[in-house]
Amino acid sequence: MKRFAAIALALASLVAANPAGAADTYDIKVINASDINMVARDSRIPIIIRNDYDSAARVLINVVANNSKVTIPAATAASVPGFSTYTAKVPVTAISSGDVELEVWLTSTNGVRLTENVTLKMHINSDLELYLLGGFFTLIGLLGVAGVVRTKRKRADAK
Repeated sequence: MKRFAAIALALASLVAANPAGAADTYDIKVINASDINMVARDSRIPIIIRNDYDSAARVLINVVANNSKVTIPAATAASVPGFSTYTAKVPVTAISSGDVELEVWLTSTNGVRLTENVTLKMHINSDLELYLLGGFFTLIGLLGVAGVVRTKRKRADAK
């Protein structure tokens, strides 16, 4: 009778620790970090994934934008080590500048959905990269011209 009571107590504690609704939840999730600022036409956006399992998890990262300012591949594969937080890089191409909301969720490699949708906000300024590069090359050109003028003046003063 004591064994039966011990088994019943153990089963009761397991049921209390893992309610029936929790059977469909997974210990892998997408972490909503700060807003993403994209200043290039082509880039890789960071998606932070937390894996609370004791083994590595192979997942597919699904990302969908709420408008057509960016293009994103249908799914990106990632292997997340156990008991860790992993930053996956998803390739993105900017079409125009502006604000975009990204819906991100994880699925297993055979298509089973593992997480709910997580909304990430992204600010795109794809022209900024061109302006910064143009300004940098203009500065280099001006410094080169100033160096040539300075050298010619020194040679003229030396004669």
